[in-house]
Amino acid sequence: MNTLSATLSNGQFTLVYNILSLGLASMLFTSIFLFVGRDRVLPRYRMAVMVSGTVTAIATYHYFRMFDNFNHAFAGTAAGLNNPDAYNVGYRYVDWLLTVPLLLVELVAVLALARAAQSSILNRLVPAAAAMIILGYPGDAKLDIFGIAPSVWGLLSTIPFLYILYVLFIELGKSLSKQSEAVVKKVKLLRLLLIATWGVYPITFILAMGSTGFDASRFVAREVGYSIADILAKCLFGLIIFSIARIKSAEESAEFAKSEFKD
Repeated sequence: MNTLSATLSNGQFTLVYNILSLGLASMLFTSIFLFVGRDRVLPRYRMAVMVSGTVTAIATYHYFRMFDNFNHAFAGTAAGLNNPDAYNVGYRYVDWLLTVPLLLVELVAVLALARAAQSSILNRLVPAAAAMIILGYPGDAKLDIFGIAPSVWGLLSTIPFLYILYVLFIELGKSLSKQSEAVVKKVKLLRLLLIATWGVYPITFILAMGSTGFDASRFVAREVGYSIADILAKCLFGLIIFSIARIKSAEESAEFAKSEFKD
């Protein structure tokens, strides 16, 4: 193992430490905001807001676990006592397995589609999201399963990812004709946000490929990339969902609009 790349420098340790701390704080306080603010939308949209808060609450727990695990594995950086094998990348994948399907649920829920249309879309999105995460984990963790190379696992996980994009842009797009212009703009922003943030994961995955052991630079790039993408894909996504719920509430109730959007 190359000792120059197998040990985090103090600067690298601090960077990952701070980005995990930022992720933890972002998830925690977004959760608090969404749970406290759930009554600021009409009852039919509160489920979407609560799902958003649940996503960031789940992520809060896992970021606490990752933060603690990172300290356990790398707190000996200054003394050269790193233990990279103690860092468990599985925390991220358990988090994604729970939260990524819920992100799609909250997007569909906030649009208040007809029950049949909602069920049809979710019955395709949720299994595809779970498959994407499950197929990506062996490659990222470099597990020897059935002798399949990490790059192949990455390619397999891309298939459900592309299917999700198809459903979001083509199938879900058909329902937007019944939404107001303000809501359509927000939904288009959410779809672009998903592409931008989810696109970080395969890029980071590719950057981490090719190394047979622990490589400090690639480890730092992966943790920073994943964490920033998580903050945008969960916290910012949830706040936009909240804003859509507020817009639709105001559109459907003049009384709500008068009380919540006073000049």
